[in-house]
Amino acid sequence: MRIAGYSQTKGIGVGNSINSSKFHAGGHTWYIAYYPDGDREEYSDWVSVYLCLARPAAAAAADDVVEAKFTLSLLSGTYGAVVEEKICTAKKFSFANGYWPSWGHTRFIKRKKMDSRLWSCLHLDDVISPWILQVVAAAVRHLAALLGSGVGADVRIRVGGKLFAAHKNVLAARSPVFMAELFGNNGGKDQKEAKAAAAATGNGVIRIDDMDLRVFRAMLQFIYTDTLPKIDKGDTAFMAQNLLVAAHRYGIERLKSISVDMIRKGA
Repeated sequence: MRIAGYSQTKGIGVGNSINSSKFHAGGHTWYIAYYPDGDREEYSDWVSVYLCLARPAAAAAADDVVEAKFTLSLLSGTYGAVVEEKICTAKKFSFANGYWPSWGHTRFIKRKKMDSRLWSCLHLDDVISPWILQVVAAAVRHLAALLGSGVGADVRIRVGGKLFAAHKNVLAARSPVFMAELFGNNGGKDQKEAKAAAAATGNGVIRIDDMDLRVFRAMLQFIYTDTLPKIDKGDTAFMAQNLLVAAHRYGIERLKSISVDMIRKGA
């Protein structure tokens, strides 16, 4: 979505949006809604941006639920630097009761920040390709099923007296710490180091003594699916803070970003 001159879009009123052209991703039709004066009165000091489902895929029912992950990026100029970027974890879009057909950020960027410089041209990039939703959704389903079934598991993790079956290659691919613990610091290229790493797991069991069971479950799900389980509102602060600690400990960069975002929203 191209915004030719930010100043020319201001003043259209709170709750009024400028919409992008419709585009297709994952077989579904989408558009971006840009609110230069905020989408509601309490956020009138902010620019709001949403990804909106215009129409589900032809093969889907009108009230089917579409799950998507996306990143909203604001760029300056045609090939300019990223001014602002917001990562949206898996969201469920639908026209059915109890769901929303649009997701995004009411507080995408402060209007004051937009006013602080002259913008000749801005681009809102949704970062969705025509095939990525289908590929990501399929991969997430398959990896979630693999974790749930334990088929082919070759390592166990003991947390708080409970054993979890997991797969070394998945853990190592997602965490440099697990990579070193399971295969040695050089990824198992040195056979002696790989054998030493394997022996250190103690008959295929990794022991984690100082992590809350719920936090570990959430981290393990994230390792496999890049998504977090539903977290009760009352547990959000606790989970966000402890997931951030866990993400730092195991070097899971994207989980760090998501945890920080959760903490900021809860502040």
